[in-house]
Amino acid sequence: MIVVISHPDDAHAMRVVRCLEERGEPVLLLDLAQLPRRATLTVDYRHGPRPRIRYRSDDGQVHRLDQASAVWWRRPQAPDLSDVSDPQTHLFTANEWNEGLNGLWQLMLDARWMNDPNRDDAASRKARQLRVAAEVGLRTPRTLITSDPDEARSFISELAPLDVIYKTFSCTHAIWRETRLLQPADHAQLDTVRVAPVIFQEYVRAQADLRVTAVDGALFAASIAWTPRAGSIDFRRNVGEATITAEVLPADMQARLMALMERLGLTYGAIDLRRTPEGEYYFFEVNTAGEFLFIEDRTGLPIASAIADWLAGRPAIRSDAVPRASARTFAMSADTIAS
Repeated sequence: MIVVISHPDDAHAMRVVRCLEERGEPVLLLDLAQLPRRATLTVDYRHGPRPRIRYRSDDGQVHRLDQASAVWWRRPQAPDLSDVSDPQTHLFTANEWNEGLNGLWQLMLDARWMNDPNRDDAASRKARQLRVAAEVGLRTPRTLITSDPDEARSFISELAPLDVIYKTFSCTHAIWRETRLLQPADHAQLDTVRVAPVIFQEYVRAQADLRVTAVDGALFAASIAWTPRAGSIDFRRNVGEATITAEVLPADMQARLMALMERLGLTYGAIDLRRTPEGEYYFFEVNTAGEFLFIEDRTGLPIASAIADWLAGRPAIRSDAVPRASARTFAMSADTIAS
């Protein structure tokens, strides 16, 4: 059995689930938000040193998680504790579920993970990504991460007259912030970085943005050519108007990206690059659960199929064997690729 840890509203997970079902592979979409009201979880040590792990879904079916052959750590949800109204009880219950679930993943010893939760968590840290990227030979923008207003002002002054961008560490569908160009009016707000650290970087001019989806050593690269609107430097705000084309990266860039994935311990990652008008490539970040449908649907690159093949234990598609596809333009909400 293959386990996909996500939820039914995740279009990416559902496409891969359909690919697996079409191949005749047994697959379970494990939605942790079904716990505790509509599902139960049991770790049973009564039969020996290796426990039997039973997940009972709301339809009464029992799934043996200890028999999973592969797991996709896609978009894990939190157990739904909305019925627990007392704040202290809610905190206690949430901690108990956190301990129980984190221990559970360590027990699924025979499964192959995309990605291992511990490695995924460590690799998702943007500060670490920049260091590892530089160590494997990728070019990175000059960066300052700070909660000190004076440090921020000093960084901005040192880069002048070059432009500076600022961005957050993370976002949600409820609170989403695109990468923004620092404007003169923003200087008066720099004291607010004391509230939470902010990432400041030199602005890198773009000939094209690139999204490179890595699946176990196969690199599915696509260039995103777009015309920025006033004040917008983040392609995610304008992706519906962009021209997206599949392409093959230079061999040295492919080697560096593969080295990055290996160093971070990732099987899957969505890597954001930028190619400058001078033909230089800059690394920005890798999202360990980054979205790929806007690339697959616009280029025909078989990313979902490659993920399904890996989960099923089939040979991966070689990235240099992926044909180029013509670009297609269609309207798409930026919220679809908010991360």
